[in-house]
This record gives sequence, C-alpha cells and structure tokens, in this order.
Amino acid sequence: MNKKRWISIAVIIVLLVVYVRMGVISAGTNTGTSTETEKLRKSLLSSEPSFSAETYQAGIGKTIALINVNGTIQSESDSLSSVTNSYNHQVFLQEIENAFTNSSIKAVVLAVDSPGGGAYESDEIYQKLISLKAKYSKPFIVSMGSMAASGGYLISMPADKIFASRDTLTGSIGVIMSTYNYSQLAEKLGIKEFVFKSGQNKDIMNPMRDATPEEEQIMQGIVDEYYGYFVDAVAKERNMDRQAVIKAADGRIYTATQAKSLGLIDQIGDLDSAISEAAKMINESDPKVIQYKTESLFGLSRLLSMVSSQFDLLGIKQDLQNNMGPTVMYLYR
Repeated sequence: MNKKRWISIAVIIVLLVVYVRMGVISAGTNTGTSTETEKLRKSLLSSEPSFSAETYQAGIGKTIALINVNGTIQSESDSLSSVTNSYNHQVFLQEIENAFTNSSIKAVVLAVDSPGGGAYESDEIYQKLISLKAKYSKPFIVSMGSMAASGGYLISMPADKIFASRDTLTGSIGVIMSTYNYSQLAEKLGIKEFVFKSGQNKDIMNPMRDATPEEEQIMQGIVDEYYGYFVDAVAKERNMDRQAVIKAADGRIYTATQAKSLGLIDQIGDLDSAISEAAKMINESDPKVIQYKTESLFGLSRLLSMVSSQFDLLGIKQDLQNNMGPTVMYLYR
C-alpha cells in the first residue's frame, strides 16, 4: 500500500476517534444548550456540505463577494483528496448562486487557482456563470493565482475582466481523455479477461487490450467535439477570432505576459488589484469584502464510505473502477 493511502487511513482513523469522543463528551454534558462540541458533532453527522461568509476586507461601503476555486474541478475525488482538497463542486455552485442572487452583494470576484478538471463540471460552472450574469447585473472579475489552466481558464471566461499574477500559468486550452493498457502486465501475471458484449464498441477503451483504429476514431471525435465547445467559449467571451483562438489552443500553458499579448487575459495584477477593479466598477472607494468558506467537506456517511474503500488494502479494485469509464477532461497535466 502506498504512502498516500497510509496517510488517508491515518486521517480517517483520527476523524473517527474525534467523532466518538464528541459523542462521549456530548452524552456527559446536560447543559440544555448547544455547545461547540455538539456543533462539531452535528457537522460530522451532516451529509450536506455548506458554506459561510467571513470578512476578508473591512469597509463601510458596498459589499463585494470573494469566491475561491482551489484544486481540481471535479464532483468526486479519491479519499485523500476528499479530506485535503478544499474544492467542493456542489458547495461552489451554491456560493456563486448566492453571490449573484444576494441583493446586498454588488460585485463578485472569483479567485481561481486550478489546473482544471472534468469537462462536465467545468462547463457546468461556465454555463451557470453565464446564466447568472445575464440575469443579475453585477460586475464579475477573475483573479488568477499560481495556475488557472484548461477548465480553470474556461470558468474564467464569463468575467468582465481577467487579472493574472505575473507568475500565473494559464491557457492549456484543450481536451484530454486517457486510459491505461494493462495487457502486458496481465499476460505476465497469467490474467485473462472474458468480455461478452452486445456491440463491437461496447467495451471501448478497455484497459486489457489495444484500441482498434475504429475506436481511436470514435474517441478522437468526442475529444474534437469538446474541444470545439472550449474554443467557441473563448472566442465568444474574449471577443477573439476563432482561428486566432485555435492557433493559441494547442494545449500549451502560457505565462501571464504571454497570455496578455494573445488577448487571453486583460491585465497583470494580483488579487488586491482585481478587488480594486471590482470596487471601481461599482463606484466604491471603501468596499467591504466578504469571503465564502466551506464549513463541512464531508459527513459521517462520507467518512464511512471512505473507510470501506481504503481497506481494499492494495487499492486495485478502486483504481480499476476509477479507470473503467472514459472521462473527458479540461485538465492541464
């Protein structure tokens, strides 16, 4: 078992101990009121993640919302990432919904630090932001951190202005879809697979054999279609000629300076510069900036499911299941 899984198991055990202790302490108190211990226990019991807001920058003027995207954009991740990765897709969707629908919030700043992720999740964010911007007239600024690539770049497209730090890596406009080929390893181990299928392409991307020319053509067609969606989004939102986007969209990453020269971003500047721009757009010299925070990454039911997967000690079953189906990714790797 590799180091990653040992760390994951250790974290899970600690959390289980904390949960049990919370139950014991709660049972031993009879205050009749909700204590901090009881709140933590309820948080562990909850299966629904939530978010809260805290003050990022004090001010007496209009309110600006700051939302962060940190990590890989995906609905589900492996057990260790579930504990350590601060990105939660469903919570993030709730946050942007709240930021745009809340009438007390006058502008939105999205801080992106992500290599991208699933094409479905990235496009879901992009489409939701487009819809919210059309319905609610609020300035929307993106601030890119160390990386805003592929899906991280796509979700930045609806912004009125895109800021990138001088050290940001961005771009990686493209699509990737991959699988493994275990056939030679299986042959050495004396493992054979028997497949019964209704059509010749039913087990496409089967990791136990080479892909056929027809399968390669099918999968490339899917990749090309998703690539077209990405290119169209960049051309539309950045007001660029489609051929110019295609020329830049060969999958490579760009520095902030390079991205600006290509028209992929608007300005080189840090998060404070992006907030200042948002304040300027709402004519505010002393804005109050609130930052959304995820309150609970998982509940007890999630914890138990993590335990069951981790005690597949070799991790073979989980790894094989994770790679059984093709996944289209807007991801820099």
